[in-house]
Amino acid sequence: MNAVAHVRGRGAVAGEVGLTVAQALLLRTADELDHPTVGAVAAALGIASPSATRMLQQLERRGMVRRDRSELDERATVITVTPDGARALEEFWQRIRERQRQLYAGVDPRLRPALTELLLSMRDVINDI
Repeated sequence: MNAVAHVRGRGAVAGEVGLTVAQALLLRTADELDHPTVGAVAAALGIASPSATRMLQQLERRGMVRRDRSELDERATVITVTPDGARALEEFWQRIRERQRQLYAGVDPRLRPALTELLLSMRDVINDI
């Protein structure tokens, strides 16, 4: 199960930008895939297609994505991240990086490499659950 399946609620950054972590991960995935159908995005995130569809409907109402029929397969819906969605996504990750810098600033510099290694290991364990 992917880490996105563990994400719940909205954090401080989410409230500031108007995206949940799950929505930000969905936008990033749709933006990075070559042919981002709803099914492909859901599979990449390890979530069910209906869950991805609900999130995409919310994002579409807010003008952050556009959903169109695939030219390759009319049964599939292709996702396009709009300029508004790209801006919100960039702001979201920018604020996340700033929060990370603030957190690391409070950690003894000698311990930062060990902390980073521990956090990456925990991420991998969560992804394998």
